[in-house]
Amino acid sequence: MIEQLLHLHWREPLWLGLAALPLLFGWWRRARHARLLRYADAELLPWAANQPVAQAGKRWRALAHGLAWVLLALAAAGPRLPLEVRAGEAAPRHRVTVMVVLDVSASMRATDIEPDRLTRARLELLDWLPRLQGERVGLILYAGEAGVLLPPTDDTALLQRALDQIDPRLIEVQGTNLAAALDLARAQLAAAPGRAKAILLLTDAEIDSVDEAAQAAVDGLRDAHLPLFVLGVGSEAGAPVPLPDGGFAERDGVQVQSRMADSAYRQWTDTTGGRFAAVRDGDADWSALHDGGIAALPGDPVEALGAMAWRELYAWCLAPALALFMMVYLPRRVAALIALAVCGAALAPPAAWADEAAAWQAWQQKQYARAQTLYAQAGGYGGQMGAGAAAWRQAEYAAAARHFAAALLLAENDAQRADALYNLGNAHYGRGQWQAAWEAFETVLRMRPNDARARANRDQAWQRLRRQRPDAPMQSDLGGRRGFLAEGRIQLDGQSGQTPDDPESEAAGMQVDRSAQVAAAAQQQDAEAPRPRLTVDPGLALSGLKKLERLEGRPVPMLKNLLKQDARRDDAERPPW
Repeated sequence: MIEQLLHLHWREPLWLGLAALPLLFGWWRRARHARLLRYADAELLPWAANQPVAQAGKRWRALAHGLAWVLLALAAAGPRLPLEVRAGEAAPRHRVTVMVVLDVSASMRATDIEPDRLTRARLELLDWLPRLQGERVGLILYAGEAGVLLPPTDDTALLQRALDQIDPRLIEVQGTNLAAALDLARAQLAAAPGRAKAILLLTDAEIDSVDEAAQAAVDGLRDAHLPLFVLGVGSEAGAPVPLPDGGFAERDGVQVQSRMADSAYRQWTDTTGGRFAAVRDGDADWSALHDGGIAALPGDPVEALGAMAWRELYAWCLAPALALFMMVYLPRRVAALIALAVCGAALAPPAAWADEAAAWQAWQQKQYARAQTLYAQAGGYGGQMGAGAAAWRQAEYAAAARHFAAALLLAENDAQRADALYNLGNAHYGRGQWQAAWEAFETVLRMRPNDARARANRDQAWQRLRRQRPDAPMQSDLGGRRGFLAEGRIQLDGQSGQTPDDPESEAAGMQVDRSAQVAAAAQQQDAEAPRPRLTVDPGLALSGLKKLERLEGRPVPMLKNLLKQDARRDDAERPPW
């Protein structure tokens, strides 16, 4: 506070002379009163002039009047504080480069942390973004090998897009190669400008990841004076490790139970000067890691770039000055009415309520883009849920997933969490992420076993996941572009009706009769009926395939190849989780 006052600037300092007006008025009144006293002898004054009657509180009124003039003079002088901006935005105050290292191994799909460890880690990173104060952040993914998904940047929009692109399929080699990830993060930070740097690791902290190579990598961080901050996304109770093809991981015929062993990780953070925190509901984890850790690191000096702007403070002087003037000159009843009006305005419903009412009106008018904006401005659990539903109506499933994920973090009870997870599963389904959708609906059914809509949507996601080829480059197909979602078969909260069966499970236009007689008759009729000859023009076929190839987006293979450039292979044997 004192440091800010030292930088206080006055826009028009000459207006401070207004503070002398009460003194001038007081001197003039005293001189006028003295001239009146010289009008007659002292004995005749009671008959020559009316003596002022003493009024209770006159001294306090004079003091309030003088203080009001002083505050009015300060407001007119224009107090303000400097604020450096660049391209219309506030300049960063905390210049630190942070490399985020995210574990995407198979054990991160365990569900002891709802909805699963990897999804929760991604949601935690999204919850971390509003806390940033100008830090430059990069992102590394690792499993059996490591790769850079995003170099350090201070553009939060790029960082949020990178978080949306997180996919376990980007790393082909299975396992947990923590040493490669930490060494890659250290190399990235060595090439980054500045001296204030740190590493933020999000992992389930399995005991199998603690080995000599990881210890050597931590020693390298200590020697490079790089603090390691760890967010443990797991539990001591643990959970089985799901496999991509179904079932759970086993070792020597016994199902593997993935548990968090945080003792070694706590020792590593203490050695490097960082902190360890286990994921939990609320803000306690980020309060420990960011507010008390990363944000407390000494940052690099900020260059004086951009234009100078000001934070105006005149209102803090003008408002009390007007209040004092009203107390001095207005009758008490009028001043009381004005005070009640001001209190009523302060206690009026917040603007968020008005935003929600306007958003609901836009929703009823099917103006979903405007409804999404108003719901997002309203904020809170209800605002995020409304914004997600409006985005889903526009088929903007990535935006819907972000809003529903934010609602999941803001939920206050299990019922709200289940609703947010249900809609988050619908958003994943719309994006073609069948595995994430299935897991979201499965988690909802654990919380609400009798939810028929969640069960129907889970079955739809499972059918899509089962039909997907193991070597498919991405989870999408042409039928999904105008299939269930366009026909309303994936239901949002508030919709009713049964989910129909998958139309692709049987041939279109056919009804299967299980009786033997009908089946035999159908075979005989099919044998007697002439079969039309199918002809294909090779030129048209090649043209159609070429058009489909150009229409198909392939972000996963592209990102996978980019991450392979940073891969460091070794001969160490590790469990495939």
